[in-house]
Amino acid sequence: MARRARSRLSARYHRQILRTEQPWAWGSGKSTALNFVQAFLEKHNSELQTKAGRLCVIDFRPWIVSGHHDLISVFFKVLSEALADEKSARSSRWKRALKLVRASSDPLIEAAAKISLIADPSGGIASKTALAVAKKSLNDAIDGWLKEPSLQSAYDELRERLEAKGDRILVIIDDIDRLDRTEIRTIMQLVKTVGRLPNVIYLLAYDRKIVWKALDDDAPQGMGLPSFAEKIVQHELELPQPARSALLRILDSEIAFLGGEAPAAARWHTLVVSGIQQWIRYPRDVMRLSNAVKFAWSALENEIDPQDLLCMEGLRLFDAPLFDWIRRNRDFLLNQGRYRMFSEERKAPAFELLRNSLAPETREDQLELLCALFPTQTKNIKGKQASGSGGEAYFKLARRRGVGCKAGYDAYFSQFPPLDSIPKTVIDTAIRQLDDEAAQLGFLRDYLDKQDERGVPLIGDYLEELNFRFLGPGAARPTQALLDALFEIGEDIQRIDWDGDFFPPKVRLSLLMRDLLDAWGTEQADTALLAAFAKRGSPAFCAGVWLDRGRELGEIPDGDGSRANLISLEAFRALGVRLLAMIEAGAESGSLESAPSYGAVTQAWAYLGSNEVVREWVSKGVSTNARFLAKVATGFLGVSQGQDGRAYSFYARQDAPYYPLDDIREACARHASAAGLSQDEAARIHALKEGLDNLHAVETGAEESAPA
Repeated sequence: MARRARSRLSARYHRQILRTEQPWAWGSGKSTALNFVQAFLEKHNSELQTKAGRLCVIDFRPWIVSGHHDLISVFFKVLSEALADEKSARSSRWKRALKLVRASSDPLIEAAAKISLIADPSGGIASKTALAVAKKSLNDAIDGWLKEPSLQSAYDELRERLEAKGDRILVIIDDIDRLDRTEIRTIMQLVKTVGRLPNVIYLLAYDRKIVWKALDDDAPQGMGLPSFAEKIVQHELELPQPARSALLRILDSEIAFLGGEAPAAARWHTLVVSGIQQWIRYPRDVMRLSNAVKFAWSALENEIDPQDLLCMEGLRLFDAPLFDWIRRNRDFLLNQGRYRMFSEERKAPAFELLRNSLAPETREDQLELLCALFPTQTKNIKGKQASGSGGEAYFKLARRRGVGCKAGYDAYFSQFPPLDSIPKTVIDTAIRQLDDEAAQLGFLRDYLDKQDERGVPLIGDYLEELNFRFLGPGAARPTQALLDALFEIGEDIQRIDWDGDFFPPKVRLSLLMRDLLDAWGTEQADTALLAAFAKRGSPAFCAGVWLDRGRELGEIPDGDGSRANLISLEAFRALGVRLLAMIEAGAESGSLESAPSYGAVTQAWAYLGSNEVVREWVSKGVSTNARFLAKVATGFLGVSQGQDGRAYSFYARQDAPYYPLDDIREACARHASAAGLSQDEAARIHALKEGLDNLHAVETGAEESAPA
């Protein structure tokens, strides 16, 4: 190998080109190839027994001084520095050059340094000579440079000494395509004319399309004449295109720190084929992407799906328009804000506009990536091309914390999990500690007290995130410890005064309870519920759980029995016996009055006991206690939330025989102005009174007008 290299580099004067066909294809590996060349030559030099035959390598980086200095004089400065001994190499450039001229013992170094000082007497601090090539015609500058007597004589002296000494020099010039048009022409003219020195070889690296265009812009076209570049370059070597598989292996190695679960085959295939393979064409693309992911992962570790993070960083680097569209359309993509109630038909025009804005050659891949990131929008994204029931289920998306769910999206674009969201690591920890009741209760109480930026308790979000972990393939297995913790805190959750959107925390809790029982199966669910009822004594919460199971079984009148039976009828009846004992004990002690609401309690009590007992309890409570009446009112009223706060309206006549309507109406008149009521409690009583009065007037009028 060394012998072949010597034969190739033994020419008196030679120029090589490492190029790529892609315009501005920085990162294609040109600099790496040059590093390989230098490493090989260093090895070659070290293996030689004597200095004879060694090759001096000069690394000239014109883009570093671009726009600041005379490139020609700088080149000779670099040449003189490379020829200097180790001691002189430690001094600053222009001082070193002066020292070399005055005291160098090597005539070759002296000749090169003399040229650089004559060309730029300021030593590169401020080029004041008439040789500022960027401000003059290129050919005029070169001709003027060579005609200057002192420069010409110094140049001739350097040629003679180089030829006499016989040392071979390889000058490597990289990144020529970073220069502007005038500077590109200067460098290439330097190689062709001024730099045509004995035993000096040039190895140039650049993007061919950029450099050739800069050289041939003013050249006459046609006539079969060779291009200007062809007069300079004697041999071209085009860098090979890296294999996709090799680039993917490099990327896989660079992002191995992401770890996590094995990628879902279909999703991962989409991200690779429609995204990663389109983005990474050169090793530098791999490094840009992997470095971006490393930076983002340091803040978002385990708080976002690693595949989605990789895809989003790829879009940010390589498809900025689509990335910006995703960033601008948060609420639209997540069905938040004013888009919450939008139907697919109302969204269709916006997605159609997006599809039409994408370039035809990349549209299919871009839409596939959007579907992978926002699977719940698959039908909308693909439009008429969509088939099937859509993409990934939302609970799967949220469980892996993909960017298509609110928590994942907000975490990515804020580069940190939002303070009013539930960190994925918290849910992960809770799932690992499912057998620890104290730990489960600690998590629940923590988020019972925390609120989001609107003042809404975060317990609802926590229950929803927890619920996702018990759904679908690979779901966690429920435990008695978790169920007991939910029974312990259930009444506190029922007490939350909810002003949030859609499902209040008590509904989230009910859904979680249902899915836990479903995951157990009937036999285990029977055992778990019986144990929880025996351990916990909250009649209000237990009544709600019992009624839900009765509706599923078709035992409770307002249930349709359409849902699967989660417990057996025998267990339902056994739970009823325990519940009735709880309610009666609470009524006797007076603690039942402190229940968050009375709807579930009175319904279950009447079903398990008698209407008369419940009616008497309600009648006594509304007549003596204004707050008791305000709780009863909740079952008769609808509520809406507006800019002026809550508004209550009478919407349902409770015909249940355990509600004494006349007693309730009289209690409303008695307590309408009771002291100590909150504004909300007073509003409920007022709305109930107005509704019952209107109902009484209608019924009374109907009775008076009826024939005898």
